[in-house]
Amino acid sequence: MNNFKPIKRAAFEGNVKYYGSEEEVLVPTDYCEHDELRGVWFSTVGNIDIPKIESVEQYKEYLLGVIAKVKEYHMNTVVFQVRPTNDALYKTDNNPWSAVITGVQGKDPGFDVFGFFVEEAKKAGISVHAWINPYRISGVKLDDLNITKDEFLDTLAPNNFARLHKDLVIMSKESKLILDPARVEVMEFVSDTVLEIAKNYDIKAVHIDDYFYPYDPIRDPDEYQKYKDSGFSNLSDFRRNNVDRMIEMIHNKLNTLDKKVEFGISPFGIFRTNTKFSDGKTGEEFWDKGSNNHASCLSCYKGLYADVYKWMKKGWIDYVTPQNYFDFDNTKINSKGEVTCQVKYADLAVWWSEICKETNTKLYMGQAIYRYGTDANWKDPEEIPNQLKFNQTLNNVMGTMFFTYSNFVEDKNETLVKGRELLKQLWTKDVKEI
Repeated sequence: MNNFKPIKRAAFEGNVKYYGSEEEVLVPTDYCEHDELRGVWFSTVGNIDIPKIESVEQYKEYLLGVIAKVKEYHMNTVVFQVRPTNDALYKTDNNPWSAVITGVQGKDPGFDVFGFFVEEAKKAGISVHAWINPYRISGVKLDDLNITKDEFLDTLAPNNFARLHKDLVIMSKESKLILDPARVEVMEFVSDTVLEIAKNYDIKAVHIDDYFYPYDPIRDPDEYQKYKDSGFSNLSDFRRNNVDRMIEMIHNKLNTLDKKVEFGISPFGIFRTNTKFSDGKTGEEFWDKGSNNHASCLSCYKGLYADVYKWMKKGWIDYVTPQNYFDFDNTKINSKGEVTCQVKYADLAVWWSEICKETNTKLYMGQAIYRYGTDANWKDPEEIPNQLKFNQTLNNVMGTMFFTYSNFVEDKNETLVKGRELLKQLWTKDVKEI
């Protein structure tokens, strides 16, 4: 039988406690290796984890190096971002080749980048999930470029859906462009894109992360009329319904395949806040079944209009990977000298575990190896190992996904390096994905 121990706070005296509670968080003293998903996100947007191509041979060598690094850490899954900005790192009839490969959108790199990776990963016993962003067109601010929407769209590849259908493109307050979630043409296009990927590649799953409606507000002069015509009593429900329809459409189209391709979502870590922590406030972000965290926290239900709980209840998705990118203590001193705490890792892990049990949804925990060394609470190299140990106290956590791949190869700081060494001490052998 495993023994348990409290977790020492990294930046303050004493041990870690649950949010708003005097109960200490306990983790097992030992880690038990067993079959589970051990994954890493491979981020291509902005060339985060992938370089621009110099030659086909160089690019293939780099991708083989990624597989080798994944194997070095005894991981068994790569979540490969194949559609970062309405473009593609795979052969497709629906989207242009991505500019992250060659620097020029629409330019053929000379081989099927994703197809090559999938085949080589399969040889190494690694499963691949195809990660798409459904709506994003630009990661840059048009105001910074001093360019109009139409002028920017005219710089995209001639076969880019957004350039061909400018009326289906809207802008965020930060002057970034997205496909309009309210338009059925967009829903059909995104779901057809997903179906094409699932048909053509030997992948375990299709994966969407947290970018639905953008984090910053949208600027759509026609939205009020669309909302008025929809029959919904409030704008938030109208927006959530738009995303719901796309998710259901993807689910339905994947079900037409003669093979099983799973559908997974990686939402922002907080779905809704428990009403008992509302501090007397009212709003749709509060819910009697919500998680324990501060009233001011962003929720994916209100902030991104993503009703992940509904998708789980309806059976539209197979797994969820919440972005639980918080540390155990998450306590800081603000500019006024006040001690503040917004949300803690253990509380969210418990909440997602319970909601996944209720909805019979597979749960993989999304974890933030990239945060090592970023503040006092993340200067403890034991943070991630303790999170993995805590996960084992929740019997339905079926694995882990780390953001992001580059943090396994770059020595950004001493804590990251030490944290990776400790991870290798926990993960000492290959295990099967479940």
